[in-house]
Amino acid sequence: MRPRLVRASTSPAIVLTATLASPGAGAHHSFSAEFDIGRPIEVTGTVTKIEWTNPHAWIHLETEVDGKREQWAVEMLGINALVRSGVSPTTVKTGDKLTITGYGARNGTNTANASSVKRADTGETLWSGGNSSN
Repeated sequence: MRPRLVRASTSPAIVLTATLASPGAGAHHSFSAEFDIGRPIEVTGTVTKIEWTNPHAWIHLETEVDGKREQWAVEMLGINALVRSGVSPTTVKTGDKLTITGYGARNGTNTANASSVKRADTGETLWSGGNSSN
């Protein structure tokens, strides 16, 4: 007995539903949807957390502005792009002091997209390249 070839047809509605229901499917975004090229930032602070995740890695910093502590979340490139540029999960550690330049969030929160990351004490560039083409 020969196996029967079954043709499956998937409607666009099913594909769309499956895509939207998938974890992280809506997580990726364009740079301009979230960040404002007209809002350049420079943040110097202590690393409190690193998220080595997809679609983008994140560095969380605690800064002090006018005697008040602020928490910042800074989006980096995706992990593969960071590794190709020489950054690894051990490049930055909790407690490191960094200066990050980039662009602030459109919604005015303490969220940014990094264009460069330097050690605050030595000025050593750890990563430079920017995300504004995302």
